[in-house]
Amino acid sequence: MKKLAPRFVALFALAVLFASGLPAVSSAATPAVVKLTVHYQRADSEYTGWNLWLWKNVTTGTDVDVNKAGVAFTESDDYGKIARLDIDGMDKFENIGIIVRKGEWVAKDVSADRFITKFKEDGTAEIWLRQNDPVIHYEKPTGAVQEAAGSKLAKLYDSADFAAKYTYTGSDLGNTYSKDKTKFRVWAPTATKVDLVTYANADASAANGSLTAMTASVNGTWIAEMAGDKNGLIYNYRVTVSGTTNEAVDPYVRATTINGVRGVVVDLDKTDPVGWSTKKPAFSGKPTDAIIYELHVRDLSMDASSGIPAVHKGKYSAFTQLNTTFNGIKTGVSAIKDLGVTHVELLPIFDYASVDESSPTFNWGYDPMNYNVPEGSYSSDPKNPTARITELKAAIQSMHNQGLRVNMDVVYNHVYTASNFSQELIVPGYWFRTDESGNLTNGSGCGNDVASERPMVRKFIVDSVKYWASEYNLDGFRFDLMGLMDIQTINEVSAELKKIDPTIIIIGEGWDMGTLPAELRANQKNISKLNNVAHFNDQIRDGLKGSVFTPADPGWATGKLTARSDVTAGIVGNTEYSIDMAAKWITQSPAQSVNYVESHDNLALADKITASVKGVSPAGIAQLSHFATSVAFLAQGVPFMQAGQEFLRSKNGDENSYKSSDEVNSLKWSTKARNAATTKYFQGLIALRKAHPAFRMSTTAAVKANLKFIPTTNDVIVYTLNGKAVKDPANLIVVIHNPNPGVTSVSLPNKGKWSVLVKGSIAGTKAIETLSTNKVSVAGQTTMVLTQ
Repeated sequence: MKKLAPRFVALFALAVLFASGLPAVSSAATPAVVKLTVHYQRADSEYTGWNLWLWKNVTTGTDVDVNKAGVAFTESDDYGKIARLDIDGMDKFENIGIIVRKGEWVAKDVSADRFITKFKEDGTAEIWLRQNDPVIHYEKPTGAVQEAAGSKLAKLYDSADFAAKYTYTGSDLGNTYSKDKTKFRVWAPTATKVDLVTYANADASAANGSLTAMTASVNGTWIAEMAGDKNGLIYNYRVTVSGTTNEAVDPYVRATTINGVRGVVVDLDKTDPVGWSTKKPAFSGKPTDAIIYELHVRDLSMDASSGIPAVHKGKYSAFTQLNTTFNGIKTGVSAIKDLGVTHVELLPIFDYASVDESSPTFNWGYDPMNYNVPEGSYSSDPKNPTARITELKAAIQSMHNQGLRVNMDVVYNHVYTASNFSQELIVPGYWFRTDESGNLTNGSGCGNDVASERPMVRKFIVDSVKYWASEYNLDGFRFDLMGLMDIQTINEVSAELKKIDPTIIIIGEGWDMGTLPAELRANQKNISKLNNVAHFNDQIRDGLKGSVFTPADPGWATGKLTARSDVTAGIVGNTEYSIDMAAKWITQSPAQSVNYVESHDNLALADKITASVKGVSPAGIAQLSHFATSVAFLAQGVPFMQAGQEFLRSKNGDENSYKSSDEVNSLKWSTKARNAATTKYFQGLIALRKAHPAFRMSTTAAVKANLKFIPTTNDVIVYTLNGKAVKDPANLIVVIHNPNPGVTSVSLPNKGKWSVLVKGSIAGTKAIETLSTNKVSVAGQTTMVLTQ
């Protein structure tokens, strides 16, 4: 086996040298028009997707982009690729900024911005650029292109030798507490020295920390042990790599000081609230039996109309307040229970970095800091390391007591700031993906992508979800940007969670987002390789309401009848239903399709309808909301909704409210009072779905055998469900969705007596009316459901 340690020192030294910037050279005068020629050379001669981003640069004033789409290389020579262009108006600017990028910022060749500062008297400028070389050459350089230090380091981390020598499989990373002693183990294979640093209190300076030398142990881990009862001990690690010492929070820590800056040892048995129980609400474990309600912790209680006392507003404790009302209308957890959903999915509740816990403001929380610690801004006392743990457990227990299961939104695909993340400080370069130039990849759009495919990153992710599922008695997980993660990691997560609780459900965003080889991505295209995992179905979402990226674009439910095929694909859960079904991605079963028309991302449905339907009235918004939601909720798959959708929640047109005010984001329970009919419609749809297994088939075979579309000529969607075959109370169910603005007549498959369960603005399990006919009239942009 190769000895790896000596190579680390050299590689880290190279990385530091490579990262050092070079000063820009000023030019005496800039010509009005610059005729620019750029030569670019890559060691691998692979130029596909690479282009130039240029801007006219000025120290004081506003820079101007040269081309919003980037500048392509159009010629070749023995050096490499060539781009030529004229840039006018340069006499008002000092120099030209230049970046070599791949595609739309998938990668950059060298991370620093560079500037062209030398121009000839005739206005021409010719430069030569080389892969991984930060220097702009004004004469053709000689010598071979060098591989970036960061790229070399990544290859070393990805090597079989490194994995064999430094993959630790034990279950004791972090601190292991007992009354007699506490053990510490941290994975730091590149370190030459690691100290355990402890503090007398949270405010103690770093200089006043007490150091305990840790001992190198197996597989790159370091260990230490402290005798006595260390419950409440404040600690960090100081790790020395290549002569540089960083202090970092224990990545596996389960409690921290305020704002997550130092770890804390806790006796978890003492954090259980009164009445804590591992018993959960009854649930079959079949994802198609779930109805998921997405909710932000602050949104539940911040508005004055929540009826929740001020001391609990924006806190975990708001979930323990029951029987709250506004003008006699149920609010809070009691309202969610009354709606009939099965699972409450909480936006990130782990410790995130974008909010000061001492002065909380709103943020969605997709900014991970300490993965195994609850967010402190939702606690009654963020300075108390255990308060947030106990209060979150109490919130979960309260929902369990009301028959509501609880899912957690997790964000393992990126972190808030890569350079300050604990794992990066402890093992530089291991936690994140880099491109061939050694720069961090950015498929997430957040500045970094977590390298889930590396063994110790994978282990951390699996260990983390196991901890949350076990310690907090959680019932499911939603993976943010799952498509950025690798298939093996997600399958290991699924397998381990099912060992803890077979009824746990796992969903995620399966968008196709670069930075991994296509065959390894845990995305929609590869869902056949994922076990017991569902993805959000953007095909039925956009089919029903229009593109989420174009506010004015309508969908099939709001007037764009050409989107019909996207809707029918979603109705069968994007299963391999038939060769005529235009599914953009294929599930293995309807249990893999999360059907929805609203989530925290993009416009709320009511706002989308307002933006895409000209002159729509308040009554029209309600009707179209009923219509679009009914299609998604009755489709085969896993129905999902955003909190407040049941009473026409609006964010005043804010399509990205991740850090907007509580005024924008909070649930306005007073709106529920005004839109009681919509809430009742949602309750009816949910009750109908729960009462009829025909809407909840769990296999592709069952869907193909028992769901049959009836051909129509006017864009109406009509299908039947064979209830008898799936032990439904109804022998036959007919579902009719009429997208036309006017009434349409539909022939029923059988004569005889029909019970109408959904019609117009009414839905439920009791017959609205009974008909003896083989033809019905369905109002425009409404759903009708009949049973026989």
